[in-house]
Amino acid sequence: MARGAKVECRCKNCGGPFTARVADRKRGWAKFCSKSCKAIDQTRRTGRGRPNDYSTPDRDGHTGNYARYCAEVHPFSSEAFEH
Repeated sequence: MARGAKVECRCKNCGGPFTARVADRKRGWAKFCSKSCKAIDQTRRTGRGRPNDYSTPDRDGHTGNYARYCAEVHPFSSEAFEH
């Protein structure tokens, strides 16, 4: 094949046609027609929402990115000083 040869493909998410490089297909890439289609499929597979979705609890029951990295009780809250 010629250098940079392309092939017609079908999107794994929406089924729409798109062109991709043969080399990318051999690597296992070029499965989606756009980044948004890849994101939709990835969200569906993993069950996780968008990274900034503060209403969806993560697997530990926390909501939002900030709560994911914080302890149950903030170290400077009134609860932390009740010993």
